[in-house]
Formats: sequence, structure tokens, C-alpha cells
Amino acid sequence: MLKKNKSKIMQIFQLRNLILFSVCFFFLSAQAQKRALSVGFGISHLYDLNEGPMLLKSKSITTRYSVADIDLKGLNGSNTQFDLGYGVIAELSINKNQSLLVSYTNGTMTAQQDNQYSSTKLNLVNASFRQYLMPKKMQRQYLKPAKDYDGFYVRPFAEVGVGLTNYNAGRYFVKDQGLFSKTSGNTFSNTFSLGCLLHINSKINFTAAPNFIINYSDAVDGYKNKGVDIMMSSTIGILFSL
Repeated sequence: MLKKNKSKIMQIFQLRNLILFSVCFFFLSAQAQKRALSVGFGISHLYDLNEGPMLLKSKSITTRYSVADIDLKGLNGSNTQFDLGYGVIAELSINKNQSLLVSYTNGTMTAQQDNQYSSTKLNLVNASFRQYLMPKKMQRQYLKPAKDYDGFYVRPFAEVGVGLTNYNAGRYFVKDQGLFSKTSGNTFSNTFSLGCLLHINSKINFTAAPNFIINYSDAVDGYKNKGVDIMMSSTIGILFSL
């Protein structure tokens, strides 16, 4: 009964994400000709976060045992590297303080722990809502139309989103480089971010933000198990206003 309830909850989360993603994408497409639109590209550091070992128990009636499943992490051994992803970004302004974004990132993520390591090819699609944050004393100076103020300034922001992660991964033993598990598929995700926008002028903006991504499948790192897989995508981007 507990397993069925967990499965239903996961299905509800995935359905909710699909609906939210579809609504955001439709809204972005419908409003593109009516509101300010910026497009650009970004470069991201892809990093597998360690969630700790998971205790697995045997399902056999005759044999009782438990074993800890190894969870990997990035930049943690000779089989990992500073992984980079490359992508495109579009931002649609709702008003002076809010916007909608869609992004696509492609890259490879490596991770290692103890005697195992993984290599995962990723395609990340995301739609998010961004809220710009700024102290009231700064609003009078910086939240004016571009025709009134077009100088350099920095604006912090918070962002939440929903997405889809496509993965093709292999899990290997460190000692002999032997492949012992392979996974591939698609999973829904949620993203959370705090970052800043660097306004250069009315045509060019830079953004920098660490994006925490919760993938609703533990198979992203090459070994299928229960739970989620958490990663981080730290992105620097440049946007051009159309």
C-alpha cells in the first residue's frame, strides 16, 4: 500500500510539472509579440550533488540483508572533470519586476564516489518564473523606463521553474573502468535559483546564477534506484533585447 501511494504521489508531481511547463511555454509563445523579449546563450557548470547513501533491504523471504547504495558527486576523483554545458535562453518581460524564461542546455556530467563513477549526457529543458528583488531606495533610480535610465546596474532575482531532463548515463567501476549499469530516459524536474542580472545597456544584459535542479528519477547518474537525483547548474549568460 505504501509503495502504491508513493507511486501515485510521484505521478501527481510529474503531471503537475507537465501542466505548469505547458502553460508557461504557451504563455511565452502567445505574448512574445506584445512584450519585451530577450534571447541569448549561456554556459553552465554541471555538478552532481551528493545526497548521501541509501540503505537497500532485500526483498527475499528466505534471505535477509541490507546494503548501502553509493551516491556519487561531482569533482571527486580522477574520473570527474569540470563539466560544462552550453545552451540558449529566452526571457519575456511581464512587468518591471517579473519575467518568464525558457532555456535549453546540453552537456555531459561526471561524478565519482568510492569505487564507482558515472558519465551522463544531458539535455535540460526548463521554463521558469523570475522575480527581481531590489531595495526600495534603489527602485526610484533603477526601475525607470530604459529611455530615462540606460546605465549599468545590478539586480538580484529569485527564480522557480519546472523542466524536463533527458539523460543517457553509464555507471563504471573505478578499478577496471568496467561498465556495470546503464540508464536512459526522461524525467520531470523542479529548479530553484538565486542570482543577479547585470544591466549593461538597453540592448545587452548578463546573468549569473546557481540553479538547483531536483530530477524526479534517481537513474540520472547511471544506476536506477528509488528517490530523486539532485544536481546544480551554475550558469553565466548573455541576453540581447529584441
